[in-house]
Amino acid sequence: MASDQVGITFLYSRFSRSMVLLGALVSAVWLFAALSYYLSTETGADWFSRSGSLMALSGAVASFRAVSVYQNTLATALRKGLVSVAREIELTLEPPRPFRLVLYFGYLTGIVGTAIWGYGDLLLR
Repeated sequence: MASDQVGITFLYSRFSRSMVLLGALVSAVWLFAALSYYLSTETGADWFSRSGSLMALSGAVASFRAVSVYQNTLATALRKGLVSVAREIELTLEPPRPFRLVLYFGYLTGIVGTAIWGYGDLLLR
């Protein structure tokens, strides 16, 4: 395997690992919101609207972190000569699917979390 291919494989594996971790974070927050909804209906305490704040924060963190990791990966690949400028532009216009999924899921989590944070107590009545 050529050294360029090893570098690309290493960068892509690090990028993929970051996307999986961010996806796991966002998924865990959705599970926590579901659990807090259940606890709120069973105990009468208002855990559900509090979980909305965690969802909003986690959605923002996941989205910003995903963009940062993606840009750093592209910059590293360009700096080391692993990709050409034309390929970088192509990757910028059509990013990999794991990145798009984490980004959109992060946006959705932030939006839903904000709605739960603001109106979650009204859903429990």
